[in-house]
Amino acid sequence: MQLKNKIIILLLACGLAACDAAFETGSNGPQIGTAKLDNGLEIIVIPDFRADVVTHMLWYRVGSADEPKGKSGIAHFFEHLMFRGTQNIPSGEFSKTVARLGGQDNAFTSYDYTGYFQRIAKDKLGQMMAMEAERMQKLIIRPDIVAVERDVILEERSMRVDGRPSSLLAEQMRKRLHKGTAYEVPVIGWRAEIERLNAEDARAFYRRYYAPDNAVLVVAGAVTVNEVTALAQRHYGSLKPSGKPRAPRSPAQDLRVADYMKPQVLADARVRQNSWRRYYRLPQYQRADKRQFAAADVLAEILSGGLTGRLYQTLVVEKKLAVSAGAYSDSSRLDNGEFVIYATPAPQTDFAVLAQAIEAEIDALKNLMASDDEMRRAKRQLAADLIFARDSQQSMANIFGSAAMLGLSPDEVLGWVDEIEQVTAQDVRQAAQNLLIAEHAITGHLTGLSSETEGGS
Repeated sequence: MQLKNKIIILLLACGLAACDAAFETGSNGPQIGTAKLDNGLEIIVIPDFRADVVTHMLWYRVGSADEPKGKSGIAHFFEHLMFRGTQNIPSGEFSKTVARLGGQDNAFTSYDYTGYFQRIAKDKLGQMMAMEAERMQKLIIRPDIVAVERDVILEERSMRVDGRPSSLLAEQMRKRLHKGTAYEVPVIGWRAEIERLNAEDARAFYRRYYAPDNAVLVVAGAVTVNEVTALAQRHYGSLKPSGKPRAPRSPAQDLRVADYMKPQVLADARVRQNSWRRYYRLPQYQRADKRQFAAADVLAEILSGGLTGRLYQTLVVEKKLAVSAGAYSDSSRLDNGEFVIYATPAPQTDFAVLAQAIEAEIDALKNLMASDDEMRRAKRQLAADLIFARDSQQSMANIFGSAAMLGLSPDEVLGWVDEIEQVTAQDVRQAAQNLLIAEHAITGHLTGLSSETEGGS
């Protein structure tokens, strides 16, 4: 039930160029509303009156990066426990109730937050709030329930990570890239630590993080901020705050990666198609120049923009070294983000030859300005992606909810359009120079061959 990172990257990290049109501040345009209850619950309302439906999301400021040492996987594990029984909702009935009412529900866990959502008819919004309030502080946690869900998580890890060489390589690469910080631990957790999670661990985690003052309620749909606030007060207002905000974390200030010249190699007989990837460690979003991250989004689009992107044109069309290639910037995290470049080599293409060609494209962007056509095309594509996102009620709730988890207000989210528009070719060049640094990166090789046949980086 974990949201794919790429969706969040598309909706948030790649800029919000279309949101300004979606949420005008003029008298005839819908207004994004905010409120806060006395117990600390924050509220964001995104009016959308095209249909009598709403998306109700409850975001908690806790993710895998907040887990106690030795308890990896408990944030994602607890997401599963939240679908078990409460004092008034029998085990397994939460999602069944939503389905009977004609809605859909799910949840997701990331490094920095956990979220729960339902898409439902407007007249059932109060019932959704009552149900979420129930499981915020009245969840039943017993050893037998924990044992069952622990086995579910272990099976999920087997299927999604251990059974997928590509996921295993990504896990190994991030362990090296983010060594010494919370992001070195995968969101799903290490198997040996998951196996030891117990009911007392779950209760302590629940008491610590599941409280209104550690949550943000986001509602998108055919509602006003006054309507939502009144319903929230009725259903969430009596819940007790924990008075325990998340503990501060220590992102890396020195971005250098140990043994950065040594690729992370995974040779696995299950692999049918070799792949190459490189992760660059980025500065922390909150402490860095936001303009440089906007430029990084444009930079990624210039490199990766479909059939016209530099990587595709050079590696696939001209040199025939790869069958696919791309890049994206994932800067929107509480700690250090990542800039990712990836390629699928053509048969018989050596990893070292492929890396050399990719590095030549990076060097070109560091040394020469992107053309006016490339800049226009990149910005236009970013805008098109977000126009599509604007048309989805749930996408809008995702955008503003995930931004709130990073400490960004709705106004700051809407202001991203200006950041993208103001990016210049010189900004893109500087982003390439400042962010795509070899010492800050790790390269991965996924192959079905033995490591002895590997080429260089």
